[in-house]
Amino acid sequence: MRNIVAICGSLRPGSSNHNLLRAAAESAPDEVAFTWVDWKNIPIFDDMSAPTEEILAIANQVNAAHAVIIASPEYNWSIPGGLKNLLDWLSRVGFNPFEAKPTLIMGTSLGKLGTARMQPHLRQVMGHFKAQLVDDPEVAIGHSDQIFNSDGDLIDAAASQLVKSAVAKLISQTPSIS
Repeated sequence: MRNIVAICGSLRPGSSNHNLLRAAAESAPDEVAFTWVDWKNIPIFDDMSAPTEEILAIANQVNAAHAVIIASPEYNWSIPGGLKNLLDWLSRVGFNPFEAKPTLIMGTSLGKLGTARMQPHLRQVMGHFKAQLVDDPEVAIGHSDQIFNSDGDLIDAAASQLVKSAVAKLISQTPSIS
């Protein structure tokens, strides 16, 4: 069994990026399990304070996974502050939970460019972590109000195929489990 950790850059339940992660999980083969990072209660980053037990638990969750998917909206052409806050904390836990970890960045938003402006910023941050980023296919999906139904299911065929292809590429980069 391979374990993929899912991190959503939006804390809003039912957000389009939560739905995108759910679509990714549903597209994965049965031998892949998804676990979700719950980071809604972490404090604002303070470089003079030690990481909390919750932050250390998240770092260990990421470290133990075979791969990571980060789905995030784009706020003001960049990374949401909360997600950046989480990543700043994870850079201070005493080990690198993302090092050489296959990592897929994806996102959706209302605009026609999707998350095309945010993703280079997030890729730069993940470069600091030495994550093994999936470069192709890029998943920056626009018009999120049109690709999901009222239940949050991904109903756009092209977007669905893109997510499925990206997840398959991510899985192909994970270590084989005997």
